[in-house]
Amino acid sequence: MTSISEWKRWILYNLIGEGIHNVLFEDQIKKLSGRHYENNLTIALNILVDSGILLKLETNKRKKFIVNYERLNDAQKILNDNRNWTYKKHDEKENKSINQYFAEPEGYNFWFNIEENPRQKKSIYNLYYKKTDDLDFSAQIITQRHSRILHMGSLRQNDSNISKLWKACQQLSQTTKKGDFILQDLQDKERKACGNNRQRGKISLAIFKKLGYIKENGRKGNSTSFRLTGKNPPFTTLDKLINT
Repeated sequence: MTSISEWKRWILYNLIGEGIHNVLFEDQIKKLSGRHYENNLTIALNILVDSGILLKLETNKRKKFIVNYERLNDAQKILNDNRNWTYKKHDEKENKSINQYFAEPEGYNFWFNIEENPRQKKSIYNLYYKKTDDLDFSAQIITQRHSRILHMGSLRQNDSNISKLWKACQQLSQTTKKGDFILQDLQDKERKACGNNRQRGKISLAIFKKLGYIKENGRKGNSTSFRLTGKNPPFTTLDKLINT
């Protein structure tokens, strides 16, 4: 469970964290916190209101919250207090950034997450699958200050990024030594689908590994090497039969 102090900073971050004074409606707060919504968030919100740091207004029977301009310095102190800007999972000793609680992509279910540069400043990749298509994926990339969504598309669509990257993995397994390949190989093979910063390539490999389509097979320099397992999307064999 996230502490009340952490939720107080999360609320203030969403109101003034980007240097712009925002307004948050009560239903927006629930939407932003998504599956992480809990009683401590409500308590934190009430404390900020009771202390006068937030003002609670009502418009058309909708409650909204803004930072009290006269208490802006107090709000900034809470926002910039790094001692309270972490949380711990119940089974881990390592602190994580509460900024993973950015709003999640609509229409998708949370699946799993991966972390980048675990010994440095972390980026968290939250992976989702579409509620109406379990082979349609999106990723939420979260840093200390920002969050953005990358839509990978569906493996059921031949022209989607995820399908192009899966085909590239299959081609690499046939052309590289022993069928092994790394992220750099995938980027060189399918630059457009990977994107300029290789994030889609990284995400696709995590998805394929989770689905059991690829597995780790040692290291090549500083990179993880992958190999196909022989498992494919459920419709791949049917597509081959139709095409032949």
